[in-house]
Amino acid sequence: MNPRSLLTTLSILLLPFFSVSAAVPGNWVAGDYSAGDLVIYEGTTYIATQTVAASLGVPTTATSYWSSLDVVAGSKSTPTGQPGSTPDTSSLSSLSVPSDTNSTSTQNAKLVSVNVRGTIGAGNDKRIMGFRLSGSGTVLMRGVGPTLAEYGLSLSSLLPDPKTTLFRYIDGDPSKGSERVTEGDNDNYTSNSNVSEIDSARQSLNPVISFNAVQSISLPTLSTGFYTAQVEDVNGATGIGWAGVDLVDTTGSSAFQHVSARGLVQTTEFMFGGFQITGTGTRKVFLRGRGPSLAEVGVTGVMPDPKIKVFKYDDQPGGSSTLITENDDYTSQESGKTSDVTTIQGFSTSLYGWPAINAKGAALIMDLGPGYY
Repeated sequence: MNPRSLLTTLSILLLPFFSVSAAVPGNWVAGDYSAGDLVIYEGTTYIATQTVAASLGVPTTATSYWSSLDVVAGSKSTPTGQPGSTPDTSSLSSLSVPSDTNSTSTQNAKLVSVNVRGTIGAGNDKRIMGFRLSGSGTVLMRGVGPTLAEYGLSLSSLLPDPKTTLFRYIDGDPSKGSERVTEGDNDNYTSNSNVSEIDSARQSLNPVISFNAVQSISLPTLSTGFYTAQVEDVNGATGIGWAGVDLVDTTGSSAFQHVSARGLVQTTEFMFGGFQITGTGTRKVFLRGRGPSLAEVGVTGVMPDPKIKVFKYDDQPGGSSTLITENDDYTSQESGKTSDVTTIQGFSTSLYGWPAINAKGAALIMDLGPGYY
């Protein structure tokens, strides 16, 4: 393979936990449904396990999108008759409830940081960082070039003067277009009025990257929504760069539900996508490397056969790490570490994954605990 540049997208999504706490079900009618919706069809109540488009058909045909509550509940029996005698309750007053000695953890693990290192081009080849934010939060956005020389990279190979431009999809829907969010725009960090707050946030988040006069940094407070932070050189130059999006308050209620990065991948410079999970317990995460399917939305020069390797840092970013798993074609799944192919196919379109995953696309569904990956 020659070292020409190819476009690919790396995306990471936090999969939701479904419950039956939706509204009272109504009779099924053709239309779009959201995950967790309840409907009655031919006398049976169904729950949507993911977003269901109107074109997919009735629940009995779109079985990968709907589950019967009979199936969800499992086997059951119907009681008959009445108890044969009245229970003796005379000893209830002397009963005591034992204390719970189990140290169970609350399942509140969440995604709070994503960063990508790789070649950043010009025009359509800029680095495009997508993220969907749940709840309001202060976000540190960084576009880095010359500072990477401190990590051993040749200064001549680095993006000379990065700038960041922030957009928000209208109503969270990419098909409706986007609007500028100028609070997130920046060329040189020194032009910000809150430089001291930026410095405090920068030093509290890993990896800690030094200031540079031409480094792009902004620290806006953003509301719930779907955003793209686009990093490129202010003069149209190209080179290796680093783009990061971090929640400053990792203990707050806001979190990233979806993060993705589109840009150039070269044989001499891979796309390194780093992310951090905080909290306790685990989260189910859908990771995907897309190349061929991007051609369906008009992208040219796509990577023909992407591959994903997932590492976990033993401690902090930049230290030693351990390979957890890897995937080339999503149809070849490691037993015990990922869900089946059908589930991946469903998630590929329902979780901000348009268009459908290509046979050469790489994808993994994993339960991951807190740490740097």
